[in-house]
Amino acid sequence: MTELIERISNTVDKKKVRSYCNKILKKCSFKSSRDLQNISGLATWLYIYGYYDEMIEVCDLVKDMEFEGDYDLWFIPEMTMCLKARVFRERGMLKEAQLLVDKINEQRDPSLYVNLVDEYEENMDENIAEEEKDHPRSLAYGWRFCKLQFAINYREPGGFPISDERFDNDIKELVSFLRQVK
Repeated sequence: MTELIERISNTVDKKKVRSYCNKILKKCSFKSSRDLQNISGLATWLYIYGYYDEMIEVCDLVKDMEFEGDYDLWFIPEMTMCLKARVFRERGMLKEAQLLVDKINEQRDPSLYVNLVDEYEENMDENIAEEEKDHPRSLAYGWRFCKLQFAINYREPGGFPISDERFDNDIKELVSFLRQVK
């Protein structure tokens, strides 16, 4: 793991990527949700900047984790599987993408998705607008980043009451915006 993270830190000249690499190199426990969030965050920023092969390698750091009843920990491997599934689907590797989607959906209950629609459609946009108003120089990248992860996390496995087309458009727009962040 250390070799991979050091290589990414040395080759990807992006502040966000290096920041996550430094956090992971300093401490990374696969039993800590905060440490696992650093892996997910690094993978997501690599996706944003178009470093898909490196993103897949980072996602593979948690590929062998199994669900043990703790959704706080499971969210991170699930998120990385969604990122990988997205890249696989975009590359035409549909079988590989479907294997990941099947594993993700083992722990999901789509009947609960309706409870999350307002969070995505309203709350996140309100938080982005509020952040832009209160801190205009921040670009509200934190909330946009959250919205991007949410969109990928629910678009790829399917069954969410927001269309794939809407998610894809939002993802494209969010990635375009977040690429401006150094």
